[in-house]
Amino acid sequence: MKTKISLVAAALIAATTLPVLAAPLAQNERDITGLFSVDVQRKFNLFADSDHRDLVWYVPKEGQVAINGATTASPKPRFSIVSRYSTSGVFAGQEQAVLGGAFDTSGSRGDLLRLESEARAKGMRISPAAASKATTNFMLSDIAFDSNGRANIRCENKPVPGTIFTVPECLVLTDSNEWVSTTVLASFQAQTPQGNTSVSTYIPFQAVSMPDTTSEMRQLMDGSTWDAHIQATTTWELTTLARTQVARININWERTFEQASTFMAIHYNSCVEAEIQTFFRRLADNANGQSGITIEYLHDDGTYRATPPNQEKFEKVVQALYEQIRSELFVEMRDYGQSQLGRVGTEARATFTLRANYEKLIFKRNETRLLTWNPGSSITTAKTNMTLQCLKGGFGAPVTWAMDDAACRDIVGQ
Repeated sequence: MKTKISLVAAALIAATTLPVLAAPLAQNERDITGLFSVDVQRKFNLFADSDHRDLVWYVPKEGQVAINGATTASPKPRFSIVSRYSTSGVFAGQEQAVLGGAFDTSGSRGDLLRLESEARAKGMRISPAAASKATTNFMLSDIAFDSNGRANIRCENKPVPGTIFTVPECLVLTDSNEWVSTTVLASFQAQTPQGNTSVSTYIPFQAVSMPDTTSEMRQLMDGSTWDAHIQATTTWELTTLARTQVARININWERTFEQASTFMAIHYNSCVEAEIQTFFRRLADNANGQSGITIEYLHDDGTYRATPPNQEKFEKVVQALYEQIRSELFVEMRDYGQSQLGRVGTEARATFTLRANYEKLIFKRNETRLLTWNPGSSITTAKTNMTLQCLKGGFGAPVTWAMDDAACRDIVGQ
């Protein structure tokens, strides 16, 4: 087991030496999810890299209590729970549970080993993604919702002993048809990641239970899940990149000028900008050589083909074609509209007519060019849900993992 875990560690260490320009690609640019098993897909959001086809960025969908001594034969949870009797305050004389530890957003060791193994089998390596921003919420889970998306909750104002105040105490119906208190903890503190951090990190926390939930927490320390009491969800914002797109155009200038001349004649040799854009769309729509140009699109497999991968890429080629050769076909004239009264208008009007481009018509009759464009970066969100589970002992005894459960052993990679 030591060897397997060290492989994951080595993969993560190696990833830290990558060039700083490397970043996850948006999934609509290149989706590598299908390269991995369904089990891995359930546990991770996966992203290709902008520069390295062998690199996989991951965001765990699940997290759990952090592991102490992960490389030892007997790893321990980074978690403790004890009881105390308050000597003063609202809960004086009542037993409360004091718990603390850290969540690990990295995913279970077993899941990471499967991801690393599958990636290595495909000649790929893995690395946790970097988040530009992170928001963590602590909440109840396993709540039953009606058809309108509302939870079934009932509340009652109860007096606080020794004071003149009343507080609302609410119960919520769970999926297992049990009423549980919405106020399980009297206090909770956590050091949550804020931004510019790896999605593989720790979230330290401390909490004190309400007195009436202490006995239930004792029972939960038998390996049960704590979902109805404490669950954390971290929402990560990832800056994902788009790939630079490429298309190749072949231009027969004589034929292209003939098309432009015919178009201009229809518009009395004076076109507005929208009409010029229409002309280039027609060129692209009929890019079979008859219009004067042919267009070949670069596909994911590295080959150029006449069919665009999708409508968006076609639109980008039309725009790139318009921007690159507009000035070589047409002369642009602008009028800022100065009036007889001396006031200058701020709106420029543009009109276009044919350019007498001797260089293209005589010396460069045929030309091949590359059109490139990049849509830029975007924000992609991914979530990691963390729960307390598989914990045994506490309340004066050492806290251990419930190693008699296969799912719990998988958390520590055993």
